[in-house]
This record gives sequence, C-alpha cells and structure tokens, in this order.
Amino acid sequence: MGYRWGIIGTGHIAHQFAKGLKICSSSECYAVASRGMETAKRFAKEEEFAKAYGSYEELFKDPLVDIVYIATPNHLHYSLTMEALENGKNVLCEKPFASNLAQVKEMVEKAKEKNLFLMEALWSRFLPSIIETKKLIETGEIGTPLILQAEFGIHPPYNPESRLFNPELGGGTIPDIGIYPIFLSLLLFGEPTEIKVVSTPAETGTDMSTAIIMKHQGERISVLLSTFATSLKSNATISGTEGRIELKRMFHTPTRVTVLKEKEEKEREIELSYVGNGYNYEAEEAIKCLNEKKIESNLLPHSFSIKLMELLDKVTSLAKGSGVKTEIINQGE
Repeated sequence: MGYRWGIIGTGHIAHQFAKGLKICSSSECYAVASRGMETAKRFAKEEEFAKAYGSYEELFKDPLVDIVYIATPNHLHYSLTMEALENGKNVLCEKPFASNLAQVKEMVEKAKEKNLFLMEALWSRFLPSIIETKKLIETGEIGTPLILQAEFGIHPPYNPESRLFNPELGGGTIPDIGIYPIFLSLLLFGEPTEIKVVSTPAETGTDMSTAIIMKHQGERISVLLSTFATSLKSNATISGTEGRIELKRMFHTPTRVTVLKEKEEKEREIELSYVGNGYNYEAEEAIKCLNEKKIESNLLPHSFSIKLMELLDKVTSLAKGSGVKTEIINQGE
C-alpha cells in the first residue's frame, strides 16, 4: 500500500508508465480513466488496476486518488492538469508539459495556489545515465565542455490525423522528439543566447525535420536535429577541451556512457543499466517529493520546465516556413 495513482489516458505511454509503477515503493496501481469505459476496463485488467472510469472527471472526483499521471495527447495536457489540480490532485504530466509557455506558467501558479505537487514527466531526466553524464561534465571529466551534438529521428507512417502530424493534437517533431535534444542542451549547457533554425514542414504544416544551432555562454554550441522523415542513430556527444562523452542509441534512454579522454588510448565504458523499464524513476521522484511534502522536484523544478517550454516555443516559431531563421536572445552575453 502507498500513494494511490490514477492514470489519465490508455495509450502506449500509459501502459509503459503503469508497468514501471508496479515496481515502485509506496505506490498502488489504483485507477485508470479513458473516454470510454470499455477501454478503461481493458487497461485496468491488463495492468491490474483496481478501478476503471469511463471519463476523466470521474477519476478526478475520486477522493481516494492521491496523484494522477496524465498520458493523453499533447493538446490536452494543460486542461487536464488544471482540472486535476482544481480537484486537489497532485500531478505528474507527460512531456511536453503544455502547448505553450503561458499554459505552463498557469499550471505552475495553480499548483502553488493549491499547494500540490506538479512535475513534468520528462523521464530521461531521472535515468542513471543522464544523471551520471551531468555529473561527469560538472566534475571536469572532459575539461571545458564546448560542443553538444544530439539527434533524434524516427520514420513513422505518414498519417495526417495522427498525433504526430495533426497540428490540432500538438503534432510535429519539436514537441514529440525534438524536446529530447533541446532538453539535453538546456540541462548541460544552460539557456542559449542565440538560436538558428532550419526546418522543413509536413503537408499538415507541422515540422517534419528541424535542425537547431544554439550558442550558449562560454562559447558553447549545441547542434540539434529531430526528424520524422528518416530514422537516425539518435546519439548524443558532448565534446570538451580534454575529451568527449557519448550517449549511444537511444541517447534519451541509454544504459551506458562512453568517455574518451584525449590523453588516453581506450574508451571507458560506464555501464548504467537500470531496473524496471525506466519510467519507474520519474514515479519514484514524485513519491520522494510527496513524502517530503514538496510541490516541485529539485531535479526537474518548475523553473526548468518553464525554460524548456520557452525554448520549444521559440524553436517552433522560428521553424515555421522555410529557410534559416535566427533569433538573438541576448547579444551582450
């Protein structure tokens, strides 16, 4: 027994999270809600949840639900998070947190007003490999970090009505997979001072492929790429004055980190395989925060999600149309 979880949505990510939740301490797989009762019942049976609801509102009104995980399509994240908070529920909401910066700020203010826990479910942030990579850079393992290269590419069938391509559902590579390279850049190099974007659109108007170059303080540069047009290796490399760190496919969920020092002949492999399917780490972080009566995580605070959404907004805006779009954020830095 422990915190009673309610899951909003019954898609692939909801199933993955439910499987991760089963190995978490102080957690109970309690309720699931879908827009249809039969779908909710199938999910509850498969994932061994006690309750099934045929509407989201019913789950929000259940007094026994302690925390909800929102796993719906992107365009519903804001409204459902606000509804959950209004009903006194702590919230873990899938990435991207919302559709724009204004919505994220409203969500954060509502969580503060209600004194409830709120966190973006950006699962990569809590994986041992990402935590170790950040530590290696901060301790000077590769000297001064200068260049970050990260890519994420998958080749799904083109369907204008799918959540990946439909603008009404928050489609496009930037919010769906581009968020991972952008997240890594923000985590390791901080906010950029200049952004350049080249993008090609899908027929629906959402981005099909987007390349981003960002300049940061300390002469650091991030080179990022996301695409639905072709499959990529989806690796990430951080290069510094004394070596480099590599996160192999898929870099957002690696099980090992490779370090190559310039003065050493051999690469050093750091094995960081994790328990469960990886989704359990974000759930454990939420539980830890609830135990400590915090409304935000130290690892992924509200301020980081606000900065990340601000970057997603800027990149999306620059990506519209074709050609190179540049924004100087702070020329003096």
